Amino acid sequence: MNNKKIVFICGGGDSLVRFRLEFIKRFLEQSYEVYAYAPEIRDEFLEELLKLNVKFEKISFQRKNLNPVNTFKSIIDITQKLKLLKPDVVFSYTHKSVVIGSICAYLAKVKSSYSLITGTGHIFDGDTLKQRIQRIIGILGFKIALRFNQKVFFQNPDDLKLFVRLKVVSSQRSVLVNGSGVNLELFSVKPLPEEPIFLCLSRLIKSKGLIEYAKAAAITKKKFPSAKFLLYGFPDDHYDSIDEQEIIDNWHSDFGIEYLGFSGNPIDTISKCSVYVLLSYNEGTPRSVLEAMSMGRPIITTHVSGCRETVKEEFNGFLVPHKDYEYAASCMMKLMDPELRSKMGKASRIYCEQKYNVHEVNSILLKEMEII
Repeated sequence: MNNKKIVFICGGGDSLVRFRLEFIKRFLEQSYEVYAYAPEIRDEFLEELLKLNVKFEKISFQRKNLNPVNTFKSIIDITQKLKLLKPDVVFSYTHKSVVIGSICAYLAKVKSSYSLITGTGHIFDGDTLKQRIQRIIGILGFKIALRFNQKVFFQNPDDLKLFVRLKVVSSQRSVLVNGSGVNLELFSVKPLPEEPIFLCLSRLIKSKGLIEYAKAAAITKKKFPSAKFLLYGFPDDHYDSIDEQEIIDNWHSDFGIEYLGFSGNPIDTISKCSVYVLLSYNEGTPRSVLEAMSMGRPIITTHVSGCRETVKEEFNGFLVPHKDYEYAASCMMKLMDPELRSKMGKASRIYCEQKYNVHEVNSILLKEMEII
């Protein structure tokens, strides 16, 4: 008897290992053959997949390109691959992957397809003519594609309500899960450094709140010179990208930010901090915040979709109004108190155990997909 097959389709292969590895393992435990389609992947992450006998294929796909010719080529490429493979299930995540993956699964007559909405991204940002056109195209793409899914999973209640209100997907086929979850055993509690060390891990784009993080750091450092502010990140080809060289050349002198480049080991990186900060403009559910919570770090994040669910105000951290760097600085200054850092760090771990255990999140996904 042939094993069943599942194909994961996403915009970047690294995320398969960083965010979906436990989920992939659950399918392997159910004797599925697992395939992954993405346009690119780092060598070290590809090795991780190959060790698990996950088959990886590069696809013709440009995640930030709206050119209809390139999109059409992607649809042809992926549909042909699915027709040859004949998988039982397709699971897509990240925006363009969801749209194209769902359409291709339908064209290839795949029996079951599912999508995970990992945030609204930038389609609801701004109100220029170009942005309004992109928003119309984005919503239309979702409306066409998601109708082919058996279920659509959302990582926060705001996104689910928005998609239902816009009639992108029906409430009957919408399922809310608590982000991607986090491996509580892997991201175990680490001792807090005695000194106040703030950390942000992020792609180098403005919508992750990096400008606000830098400005808040500068305000805090004037009053508390002993405070340290770390930034780990990597460039991303995006309309609101921040030039990495600008950060390297100027952010230490201008804001007190220590930029340390790409973090290949988030556990070691988070271990270095005593407070985790993400002032993003919107998220699905930020995985870096969950990892920091699991490791017992107090959190400063924004009161926006996806982020607000990770913090109980003044229990495990603080919620900052959108783009309010002065308020963020006031929260940083409150957490100069080592006793408060310790108290909130312990609370983060408790809250994470209650809500974000990756195995519980994955069990909900598998049950809704009728895998278990």
